[in-house]
Amino acid sequence: MRRYLIAGTFVLGMAWTGSSVALEETAQKKPTLPVGKVYEVIVEKESFAFAPQVSTIKLGDVVRWVNHDTQKHLVVSQDPTASTRDLLVYHTLPPGESFEFQFVHPDNYNFFCAIHFQMWGTVGVTP
Repeated sequence: MRRYLIAGTFVLGMAWTGSSVALEETAQKKPTLPVGKVYEVIVEKESFAFAPQVSTIKLGDVVRWVNHDTQKHLVVSQDPTASTRDLLVYHTLPPGESFEFQFVHPDNYNFFCAIHFQMWGTVGVTP
């Protein structure tokens, strides 16, 4: 694990070795559960923050990231139930667009904007 100092804030990052892997935007992985509630994580105009930063949801619920900002953001999260190379979410979020993801495993999922590292959040998924 490497630590990066960006604008006075430490950011932890994984250093991957070996061959380079082309990252592709995440498509919802199967199996999905019956859809529960839909929760929104908003990027307000010029806020450079996800709101709410911490959400607790139930297994099968969906999180929808919505970009109300004038800038593009890149939502990234690793799957804590898989290998360090498995991304749960890797999705470009242009202004005015949204992205949904259904959580099918209970755990805590940390996510951040790979363009603006001060933007972060956590989704806690309970059974």
